[in-house]
Amino acid sequence: MLSLITSLLVCALISISFLCRRRWETSENSDKPRACKQIGVRSRGSHSLLGTIQRLLSLRGTVPGRGTQGPKVGVVESLYVYPIKSCRAVEVEEAENLSVGFKYDRQYTFAEFRGDASITKGSESAGWHFVTQRKYGKLANIIVEVWVPDPDSLDYAPGEPNVLSEGVLLVRYPDSEGSTSKHKSYKSFEIPFNPTEGQIRNQGYTTERMTIWKDSPESLLITSTDRADCPPWIKDIQTYIGCSKPFALFRVATGHERQVFRNAPREEQLGYQSVVGFADAYPLHILGLASVADLDERLRVTAPEIAGSSASRFRANIYFKGHPAYAEDSWRRIRIGQQIYHVACRTTRCELPNTNQLSGKKHLKEPSKTIRSYRDIDEGAGPGMACFGMQMVPAAERAIIRVGDEIEILETGEHRYIRQ
Repeated sequence: MLSLITSLLVCALISISFLCRRRWETSENSDKPRACKQIGVRSRGSHSLLGTIQRLLSLRGTVPGRGTQGPKVGVVESLYVYPIKSCRAVEVEEAENLSVGFKYDRQYTFAEFRGDASITKGSESAGWHFVTQRKYGKLANIIVEVWVPDPDSLDYAPGEPNVLSEGVLLVRYPDSEGSTSKHKSYKSFEIPFNPTEGQIRNQGYTTERMTIWKDSPESLLITSTDRADCPPWIKDIQTYIGCSKPFALFRVATGHERQVFRNAPREEQLGYQSVVGFADAYPLHILGLASVADLDERLRVTAPEIAGSSASRFRANIYFKGHPAYAEDSWRRIRIGQQIYHVACRTTRCELPNTNQLSGKKHLKEPSKTIRSYRDIDEGAGPGMACFGMQMVPAAERAIIRVGDEIEILETGEHRYIRQ
């Protein structure tokens, strides 16, 4: 009798669990992409920027000495991907590292069309050009969620479009009409993370050249405002960020990634050719929290209004702790977890960190002015070019990095930045 009652209770619990899950997958989470689950430390496309900042602030008063090498082992504190260039980051517990950097990192970018009249530099040409927070700070307010195929999902099937495309990006952007001073409303849309040939054909995606710095790779044009059948979201975002030119969304076209040279190890050394998608120059960016904490201490004097928000402004992929401030300046080769990484060069800094990553508002001078005052340290970068953080190239084409992985210094030496 007791065993019968126990069996009935177990069945009841299973039924309740199933019904609760079904309710969550249908009504309470109605915008959940089919056959997928969301990845990221926090839900709804947010990442724990404030948590990173609080961890940073906890270092105040105990910042290890500047310019010293310190211990040989540090720890990965947090990991970030930026699926759409210059839009909101996604914090993850682990990241799959590919030849282009982290999977899901900077595979999409917005772009504007610059005609002959808008070309001011002789090196530029008319056509599509990528855009970032350097020009449009409000891109920081566009939230991107990464949803990956979930075999445990009730609507999962191997032939489901979202499964075939390796998941989807769910993008949320502020709704200027539905928002109030006390409540911000969002609209949303989905795009396939890696559309198949059939999806490219059926959706009418085309391939066009899109200029990013000095490269103009063939890129996948998802949609643009100059198309008669463009979806409303592309025009909404164009208006929201204040772009007056034709506006578009591009994805990296498979097989047309940009090759990385300059300070990067060569193919003969790596065994493969290092490439990037829409990252600026190198596959990975690493930055020490002690270095950020040191900057934060300086900002408390030069720009107290932004002190405490500096960690997120630098949009690194890997933040680590356990080493002194700027110890990373001399790293040449390190091991993270079980994999080796070449530290190619320092990261030169433009004005993008002046944008608050939670509001999209730009500070007129800081933290760029403060960084330039003491981080003009690399002759190769040129006068007045501040350096903060390091650029890396994986020694192997595939690897996994996890929060908590140890970072071991294998080789140190001098760096001299090579400009484009």
